[in-house]
Amino acid sequence: PTGEKISIAEILAAADEYRAATGRRMTFEYVLLGGLNDQPRHARQLAGLLRGRDALVNLIPFNPVRGLPYLTPSPQDARDFAECLRSAGFVAKLRKRKGAAIDAACGQLRRAAAGSRT
Repeated sequence: PTGEKISIAEILAAADEYRAATGRRMTFEYVLLGGLNDQPRHARQLAGLLRGRDALVNLIPFNPVRGLPYLTPSPQDARDFAECLRSAGFVAKLRKRKGAAIDAACGQLRRAAAGSRT
C-alpha cells in the first residue's frame, strides 16, 4: 500500500536528505522473492537505483507464509544477487534464515497470529 502513495524516487530523495543531514551511511532492506525479484538483472536494477550512494543493502530471503503466493529464493540465487551488488561496489549482507521450518521466521508468526484473530 505504501508503494501506491510514495514512489521509489521520493524514498531515495528522503534517504539522500538523511545522508546529507547526518553523514551516516544508508541501509536499505530488500526482500528476495524467489522467481520474482531474485535474479542478477534485478540486482543490476537495484544497483542502478542506488548508484552514487553510500549504501548497505540487507538482503532478506522471503520466508514462506501460508496464504501468500511468494517463494523463497534458492540459496544460490540469493548468493548470486549479493555478489552482483558487491561487484557494483555496495556492501551487501545476506540475512541468515532462522525458524522457517517451524513457521517462526520473520513474517511467519505475525501472519499466523493475525489469521488466528479472524
